[in-house]
Amino acid sequence: MRFQAVLFDLDGTLIDSFALITEAFRFAVRTVLKREASDEEVLTRWGEPLRIRLGSIADAEQIPALSDAYTAAYRERHHRLAAPFPGVQQMLEHVRGLGCRLAVVTSKRRRSTYHDLQAFGLDRYFDAAVTSEDVTLFKPSPEPVAEALRRLGAAQEATLMVGDAAFDILAGKAAGVHTAAALWGTREREAALDADPDYVAERPEDVVSLVSG
Repeated sequence: MRFQAVLFDLDGTLIDSFALITEAFRFAVRTVLKREASDEEVLTRWGEPLRIRLGSIADAEQIPALSDAYTAAYRERHHRLAAPFPGVQQMLEHVRGLGCRLAVVTSKRRRSTYHDLQAFGLDRYFDAAVTSEDVTLFKPSPEPVAEALRRLGAAQEATLMVGDAAFDILAGKAAGVHTAAALWGTREREAALDADPDYVAERPEDVVSLVSG
């Protein structure tokens, strides 16, 4: 077996949540700021922690209300606007069956991360989850990946980081692990490939092949 541990990004890699995140963001802006969010605002700093995204469009004192509105919309719409990508659950089942330890490495908040994993029955596959509340620096910093390695007790050379965004690849490379661009759901294909991943996975089942060697 080529790898003993596999780290996964969450949104855009395991879960197709683009419509959910977009709608929750628009709802928060509409509710709190009393205006419509532009497409540019919705996509600005995509993949970074929510508080940073909100801070790019609002004053600091407005962020708690925006965050509350976002969270309410996210939970209310979750069941109809988000789902695991086809083949993801089977891929996790196989990789776990090979004896790998698995972790999620995400810039989401802890509560949202566990809510997503539990809602889709994915939590049972993971030994750890590193969220934006567990680190001081976020992807593309190596800190979240390094924290996942610490929690899993995994060696850099025996670990694969799988993600759909350049941030995932850059964080993995900076932390000294192997990297794979997950292209089955990415909206950043060119950027992810430009980050020079060690491997490319066009489909979730490609991850099984990478791990098994």
